Amino acid sequence: MKRATTTLVFCVLGLLAVGLVMLYSLGPANDGGRLLRRQLLAGGLGLAGALGLGLMDYRRLRAWSPWLVGVAFLMLVLVLVPGLGYKTNGARRWFRYGGFQFQPSDYAKLALLVALADYGAHWQRAMQGLKRGLWVPAKVIVPGLVLLFLEPDWGTALLMAGVSAIVLLVAGVRWTYLIPPVLLGALLVGALVARNPVRFARYYSWRHLEETKDGIGGQAWQARAALGNGGPWGVGLHNSTQKRFVPESTTDFIFAIFGEEFGYVGSVAALAAFAGLFLAGARIAAQAPDTFGLLLATGISFLVALQALLNVAVVSGALPNKGLPLPFVSYGGSNLMMMLCAVGVLVSIARQSTLTLEPGLPEPSAPTLTPIAG
Repeated sequence: MKRATTTLVFCVLGLLAVGLVMLYSLGPANDGGRLLRRQLLAGGLGLAGALGLGLMDYRRLRAWSPWLVGVAFLMLVLVLVPGLGYKTNGARRWFRYGGFQFQPSDYAKLALLVALADYGAHWQRAMQGLKRGLWVPAKVIVPGLVLLFLEPDWGTALLMAGVSAIVLLVAGVRWTYLIPPVLLGALLVGALVARNPVRFARYYSWRHLEETKDGIGGQAWQARAALGNGGPWGVGLHNSTQKRFVPESTTDFIFAIFGEEFGYVGSVAALAAFAGLFLAGARIAAQAPDTFGLLLATGISFLVALQALLNVAVVSGALPNKGLPLPFVSYGGSNLMMMLCAVGVLVSIARQSTLTLEPGLPEPSAPTLTPIAG
């Protein structure tokens, strides 16, 4: 377990360092260092939160889960209210007061995972039934996804739908129960894309990049050019020529500039760090002292890994633009802070597992797995 925790911490710190170096390298896109200073502040706050959660017994989160998810839903509703939520590029996703900006969906990711893990641990013996396994958790998952779609933040909604399904499967839901809602969801998303001019244009551009490179496909085209320009070893730090042409080069498309400056080898190293983080999280989940820890560590591990995978897939052109940042690397204070806090929860689960396995120490009390009547 010590090896898994060490791997986890080193991978996260390495990726965090990569993000800071890239923000420094981006120069004019970094607004004279302002974004770098804000990222340093957010990283410091996130590391403090991770340290606090790492030293805390993660099982305390079970008692807080109704409040955590309740606050998440409240913020997701309030951010849609004109005058409260800040709107930019057609999306109302942020609270903004002066220089402070916070995206409620970043907090909602972790809150939803805590709630699902608590539910799955409590109803473990009933999770194979359709009611407790699917219908009841859907009453929490579906409204959250709807609120994310309304912002609109389709990328986060699809990400959380996938991670939630994985947590439910690990909790014991029969995979056959998930097939109808997955198919229905896919059809619904397809219909929404067809009726939404912006999303349909992104999809069309993805399928016809050469045709749309001078218009809506320009971002994807320039990102692909940046990756190709990097070659095996890259053009070197601060030597990117594409950073002037790639929109959102500090946020969603920062991996394109990283690939240009550090090349194929650097890109593979960054992906290896995410793989190492996921494997360490999976190891921590497998050795968790209780079902709540197992489900929570599983959810966090897949949350980070899938978000990284989707971001890289978009930047490389394997998927249409989803608007998801690269964990620990992209600029974004609330995303960075919540991702670091999630890592702190993983460290707490690993610590409690180590305490449980040490000889001479009493095992921590396990949560009840007997369903409550009714």
